[in-house]
Amino acid sequence: MKIDLANIAGTPGARGRFAISERIRASEGAACVGPVTGELTVENAGSLLLIRGRLRARLRMSCVRCLAEGELDLDLEIEEEFASEGAGADIETIDREEPELAAISDYVLDAHEFVRQQVVAGAPMSFLCREDCRGICPQCGADLNRSPCDCAVTPGDERWAKLGELLKDGARGG
Repeated sequence: MKIDLANIAGTPGARGRFAISERIRASEGAACVGPVTGELTVENAGSLLLIRGRLRARLRMSCVRCLAEGELDLDLEIEEEFASEGAGADIETIDREEPELAAISDYVLDAHEFVRQQVVAGAPMSFLCREDCRGICPQCGADLNRSPCDCAVTPGDERWAKLGELLKDGARGG
C-alpha cells in the first residue's frame, strides 16, 4: 500500500491517520502469522514529518536452544521522522542520508516497506520456546525437552579448566 503524504507535507501542522494491514514475507529469521495491523498518525511538524503509531504482529520463530518453532506477539510503538519540504540542510534523516533505505520517497510512504522495516527492527534477536527449554544434545541431536538421551556427559575443554576453578571458587566466596 502506498500512502500519499504530499498534502500533509505541504501544510505545516497538518495531520493524517492511516489504518495499516500489511502481509510481510518471512525475513531475518522470523515470519509473520497473518497481517501486521495497526494505525499510524502522520504530522507535519514544520521541518519534519513525524510518523507515530502502534503496530501489532504475530511472529513465528525458531527456538535458539531446540530449534522448535513457536509464536509470539509483537506490539510495537512507532515514532519515526522524515524530512519535509521545510527541512533545512542541517536536519539529518535516513531519507536524506540513505535514500535507498527509506520507506518514503517524494512524499509517498511505502507502507509495506515501512512496516517490514519496523517488524524486522522490533523482532527479538532470539526466541525461546519456553524458559526451561533444555535444547538439543550436542552429540546425538536429540530434543532434550522430549526425552533425555543416552550420550555420556563429556568433560569440558581442558583449556578452560582453570577458568572453571575460578568460577567455582567465586561461587564459594573464596
